[in-house]
Amino acid sequence: MKRTTLFTLFFLSSFVCFGQIKSNNVLIPTSSNSANTLSVQLRSFNDLGTFYASTDPDSAFYYAKLALTEAEESGNQYDYAVAKRTIGQVFYLQGAYDNAIDYLSESLAVFRILKHDSEIAKTMLLLGAAYQFHDLWKEALIEFHAAKTMFSALKDQVGLAETYGVIGHYYEKTAHYDSAFFYQQKALELYKSLDDSRGLAVIYDNIGSIYEDLEAFEEAYEYFMLSAKYDSISQNLPALVNTLNNLGDTYRKRGIVKEAVEYTYRALELADSLNLNYEILSAYHDLAKVYRANGREDLALLYYDSAYEFSQDLFNSQIAGQIANFQTLYETQEKEQEIVQLETDKKIGRQTRNSLLFGTVSFVFAASIIIYQERTKRIREKHFFEAEKSLDEEKIKNAELNRKALATELENKQLKEEQFHMELEARSQDLTAKTLHIIQKNRILRELKQQVEDLEKEKSKKKGIGKIINLIDENFKFDNDWEEFESRFDQVHAEFLDRLKCEFTTLTTAELRLASLIKMQLSSKDISTILGISPESLRISRYRLKKKLNLEKGQKLKAYLESF
Repeated sequence: MKRTTLFTLFFLSSFVCFGQIKSNNVLIPTSSNSANTLSVQLRSFNDLGTFYASTDPDSAFYYAKLALTEAEESGNQYDYAVAKRTIGQVFYLQGAYDNAIDYLSESLAVFRILKHDSEIAKTMLLLGAAYQFHDLWKEALIEFHAAKTMFSALKDQVGLAETYGVIGHYYEKTAHYDSAFFYQQKALELYKSLDDSRGLAVIYDNIGSIYEDLEAFEEAYEYFMLSAKYDSISQNLPALVNTLNNLGDTYRKRGIVKEAVEYTYRALELADSLNLNYEILSAYHDLAKVYRANGREDLALLYYDSAYEFSQDLFNSQIAGQIANFQTLYETQEKEQEIVQLETDKKIGRQTRNSLLFGTVSFVFAASIIIYQERTKRIREKHFFEAEKSLDEEKIKNAELNRKALATELENKQLKEEQFHMELEARSQDLTAKTLHIIQKNRILRELKQQVEDLEKEKSKKKGIGKIINLIDENFKFDNDWEEFESRFDQVHAEFLDRLKCEFTTLTTAELRLASLIKMQLSSKDISTILGISPESLRISRYRLKKKLNLEKGQKLKAYLESF
């Protein structure tokens, strides 16, 4: 779950409506004529700082600074602590975790002095998150459990549900999945009882994320769909962007390209309309991964390039924002130091000037370190992108070589198939010619036999002619041409006779020959001529063959043998 979605839980405070005007691209409350104008204005600054914390860090920082200044001047410790917390949250969201922890710790200390338990619990929850993302896991868990204990004592069901969700997320990131499920289920039960759509969306997203870690992508998809449903109901569009991206991931990791691209594009379009820069960058990366996994190296490179260019722009704007915030803090500190200097100039003038100088040097040093770290990070990312791009270009080249090799292999295969078909056609023609030869020879023998039978009627030549007739009959039955015929038949109809013999072991040689001739789709007249039998004898032979083949009544012998 993304950091911005996690902290949707932390500050769901209500926004108090009041008159507003624009100044320096942010909203400024108009002055009130009531007796407590200063208190109302101070509270408004803090409300606006909290409201903008997750969506517009610059505006949040601006309002929190105004609130901090007003609170210091008026001695309002509560609003001073709220302003400190808001500035800490802004630093947290911008990745400046050391500064975030400092401001949140200062805020927590003031709330403890005031014994404001509900604010203590909220601040501990946020401080725990800063510790977690700064890889101080032990400290994070201590703050989370302390917040849980306090919310439970206060009987604050909303705060308790938020804390259960955060602790469950902590255990997911530390791979303690049983504990993660346990706390997410407790959070889910509370949010259901509260009928809190926004909270339900976050917890369903958390559970989906656990299943995704466990590679149970179908279950993850179901929970992400529930999260998207409640994001839509609560109109939490930034969270919906994250959920759409998660849905795309479940399809991408299962290799389902179409739906993966569809959901990721939807996330990209919504993020772009809301100016959610980190979500836009995440969508670019996810699209590149989808196309790369699908072998579309050209599109993968396109989105990797887009991600790199966008990250460069984002880095520049982020650095500018951080420098502006540090400058604002510095100016605030400088103003405070000037006031102190005017009040105690005679006593500690030199010490104050040294402190101011030290503060300036510290600011410049801290800013330089941050800028150096960020630039070093960007250089590493640039090298990574260049290496990825080089690798992808090499893959594209290899893919093209493989494509050409496959094309050549396919062409050779087609040539072999054409050669095989030509040989088969030649063998078929040879078989047909041999069959016609047998038909013609047997036809001549039949005519010769008929003439000899006519001569046999003459008594004087009966004995010699009988021998000739017997010789012709033997020629019908044992013609050596059958062996050559069967050899050529097997070349055209591979293994037909062997399979027939194997499956029907009682078939005679004459019946096998009959089956072969029927397989060749010869007419009954030609078959009877080849076998040297009468049409009536052929009909009986066909009947016997059909019976031995166990054909049912109505089943055609010719169709069966052609498909055998």
